Amino acid sequence: MRKPYRKTPTWRTLCFTMNKIALAVLIVSVAAASSIATLAAQKHVQKSTVYAWDAGTKANDWGAVRQVMRSPTPTLDELEIHISTLEPGKSPHAPHQHQHEELLIIKDGTLETFQSGARRKVGPGGIIFQASNELHNVTNVGWFPATYYVIGWTVPGALTK
Repeated sequence: MRKPYRKTPTWRTLCFTMNKIALAVLIVSVAAASSIATLAAQKHVQKSTVYAWDAGTKANDWGAVRQVMRSPTPTLDELEIHISTLEPGKSPHAPHQHQHEELLIIKDGTLETFQSGARRKVGPGGIIFQASNELHNVTNVGWFPATYYVIGWTVPGALTK
């Protein structure tokens, strides 16, 4: 009995078939990675919400900080809100600069702000605006702890500059 004739595939046919399979795997992989990245980005974008005032406060060398939020929003690469309390004579850090902009709203106490070489005192109800990439810091120059709210934001593309 004779075996049915089966043409042996050529090297060229095998390569062509393997290339089609590799291309299909690549397309599926890219689509899956894109979907995962999109879902991950959507998962982390901050939606409207409410935060409890008594959220965790962490003590540190200069006072305490209460991190409220730090995440992307639908229009910002990052929005950060925290509440800091500085002990008298303390600063949270040395003068520094960064890409994002921020507002400091003073609740209690007296701060001295250092901005681009100038110093100014700011008390309760005062607002400090800190522009991107300007050297700055604050120091509690009062006799009592100073509490202030920090709202910082990064616009799309600022972190890549």
